[in-house]
Amino acid sequence: MKKIFSIGLVSMLLLASSCTKNESINSSESFGFQERFGPKEEELPAVKEMFKTYDLWLRLNFKDPKEVTNSILVQDVNNRYGATPMDDKAKPSAIMFVDTLLHNVSTDFVRRVFPREFFFVKTYNGSWWKQDIYVLGRSRLIVCWPNERLNTQPITVPETHYYQDSVLTRMVWGNLSGMLAQRMEGKVPGFEAAGMPYDNGKALDEINKNFPGNSDEDIEARNREVSKLAAERGYISGSGSRGYEVDLGQWFSLLTTESYQNIKKVYLDTSEKRTAKYKILTDFLKKEYHWDIQAAGNKYRQKLNSFN
Repeated sequence: MKKIFSIGLVSMLLLASSCTKNESINSSESFGFQERFGPKEEELPAVKEMFKTYDLWLRLNFKDPKEVTNSILVQDVNNRYGATPMDDKAKPSAIMFVDTLLHNVSTDFVRRVFPREFFFVKTYNGSWWKQDIYVLGRSRLIVCWPNERLNTQPITVPETHYYQDSVLTRMVWGNLSGMLAQRMEGKVPGFEAAGMPYDNGKALDEINKNFPGNSDEDIEARNREVSKLAAERGYISGSGSRGYEVDLGQWFSLLTTESYQNIKKVYLDTSEKRTAKYKILTDFLKKEYHWDIQAAGNKYRQKLNSFN
């Protein structure tokens, strides 16, 4: 057994050494391997172009529900009802929504940090367990389309739906931002240090313990203490105290969907630590990924206001 293993190991090393530094090992017809990740030749041109530009696969078709629930490294073992395919007539609006979202992000950031797959389906799970959006691991975001989350709007003008339906867009960014925080190539230098250390939510839990009531007065007092905690420590909300990824994800979600004017008024003018973290994060994204994230938020707020 050891001899067979040794021969196999030597063969692998010889194969690896035959490649130059700039070469990569790809599938080969001579070995009978097939490329599995990426749109097939018969896929819609817009989907193939999106994959070519962003290295992101917008998946709109599947035959077996397991194709949706089984990701590269993780499975949704709790899904009772699988997923159902989108109607063909809904596909163009889904493509427009994702294309608009991606145009608000730098290509560099999408290619280096974004999850690899957006999987759009008609329904996901079902009955009492129906889900409108689902994060599967770190690499796949599943979105039901058209989405039926409470207060989302019907799709009337696909070209502008990203800006018109604030509930939907903020829901997508809210889930996507948590994935981005996990997929970053490293911590943003100085971001955590500009605020206060994370405590795994200990201070937040203490506030909830001290203000347990459900009366209007109790809720108001509890919210006041949580807001004070967030401002003093440099978080967007009290739950940011739970950890770096929670905190960073909330910043991503806010900056992509709100104007600087509103962010300054609500968050920065009330907290020196948030002001410092804002500058560190926005400067870092511009320098490292060529992404002016605040420009995306400004544009989103301006467009949204024009529809109201």
